[in-house]
Amino acid sequence: MQRAKPRLVLKVDDLERSLSFYRHVFGWTEEWRKGSIAQCNLPSGGAVLFTEGDNGDFKQYTDVAFVKPDPGQRFYVMGEEVEKLKETFKGEELDFDLEVDPGFGQLIMVKDPDGYIVSHWEELFMTDEEILSLYKSGIDRIDTVLKGVSEADLDLVRAEGKWSIRQTVLHFIDSDLTMFHRMKFALAEDGRNYKNNPYDPNEWESGTHYTHRSIETEVALFKLIRQHILNLCESIPDSLNRKIQTEDQGELTVRRMIKMVAGHAKGHLEQIEETRNIHQV
Repeated sequence: MQRAKPRLVLKVDDLERSLSFYRHVFGWTEEWRKGSIAQCNLPSGGAVLFTEGDNGDFKQYTDVAFVKPDPGQRFYVMGEEVEKLKETFKGEELDFDLEVDPGFGQLIMVKDPDGYIVSHWEELFMTDEEILSLYKSGIDRIDTVLKGVSEADLDLVRAEGKWSIRQTVLHFIDSDLTMFHRMKFALAEDGRNYKNNPYDPNEWESGTHYTHRSIETEVALFKLIRQHILNLCESIPDSLNRKIQTEDQGELTVRRMIKMVAGHAKGHLEQIEETRNIHQV
């Protein structure tokens, strides 16, 4: 089976240095190299394209839809065993951060030579009831977290360089929207092939002007979408086992997609609470 084209592009200063780092630390394998461009394959599946400097010819090697973060930004790798990575990082004397959300998942983060934050996510077990409860809780929690926040407060940040409350809200609602599309296909057409179309959160932030927009309509949409999915899951037999087949992530069940988006929003709601605590609003 032919591996899907890369959907992650990393611009690096020194191609050999970066490839050596990822081979040695993460066990990525070099598929090919053409001048200042190279592709690596990940042990858990998928591929990453590296481009040295401002090489503009890389698009011919990627999927039509790809993400190209800037150095200093985070990208995610799914499916690795966090405990093994932790031991590797300790052995290599690399500084890392570990976040554990009991029952949901754990995230380990380390910086590469160019400053990218390589974030490996591993799911932990939750029952179906817990997954649906976490997803449903977002409907009420978004109102609780935003209660009493003024229009001016929406532009507060928890630290320099971080997104504001307004940007954060619009980001995780956009993520719910993109996952909603996949879940509806899975629920309506169990097992169908689905072409994932990943998006770059930073492109959406700038492209749709997060910094200047109201959030009222989006918050209402967020709650209605979640209630709609919950209603479907209640009325469709074996709903959480329904799925789509993707070329880059394999099989995605409704169960997994609900858990992913529920946890994503949960993390950002906690960031908003942190921002409010810092500014005492």
